[in-house]
Amino acid sequence: MKEVLPDIVMPTEAAIARLSARAPGTLTYFPGFLDATGGRVTEMARLKRTDISGMENPTQGNVFATLRNTKGGKVRTIELTQKAIDILLQIPLSNASEYIFWNVSDHGYYKDPSSLFWEYGQETGFGARMHDLRHKFALERLRDGWSVYKVQRYIGHGSVLTTERYYFRYLSQQQQERARSDGDNGFR
Repeated sequence: MKEVLPDIVMPTEAAIARLSARAPGTLTYFPGFLDATGGRVTEMARLKRTDISGMENPTQGNVFATLRNTKGGKVRTIELTQKAIDILLQIPLSNASEYIFWNVSDHGYYKDPSSLFWEYGQETGFGARMHDLRHKFALERLRDGWSVYKVQRYIGHGSVLTTERYYFRYLSQQQQERARSDGDNGFR
């Protein structure tokens, strides 16, 4: 039986801002950071300060995040966009926690932000899932001209076919051809 993929809802900047304003503490920055990185909720909720490199020169091309808590268990490093870097610069640091999105609990981070944001989303009329921020990031990169191979590696899909299956249904034929055309199949 063929898998039925859920529809992707592209949250607006206004909806992201409402959701962010509702969240407590460092979670205020979380929706924007997901939108700017395409990360999974669990990957980013457990991101530590030591997982970020290059902040001594906080410009795109210099700052990277090493994602250690990935769905498939494979550590990967991504280059952060300037939007993500600017968000990191705004987040207050904690002496008590090593996490970027820290709190004052015993473990120092938000263990289940998806549940919290589901509630906040209901209150604010967000109209999407937190995971849709990841999809939004990937679709925007494909529309911006990134190859499907680059998007696949960046967001951590195990196969380019997964990336195509999720996102090509939202692209025109011309956009699909462009996404496949650069020949960057990951072996360069």
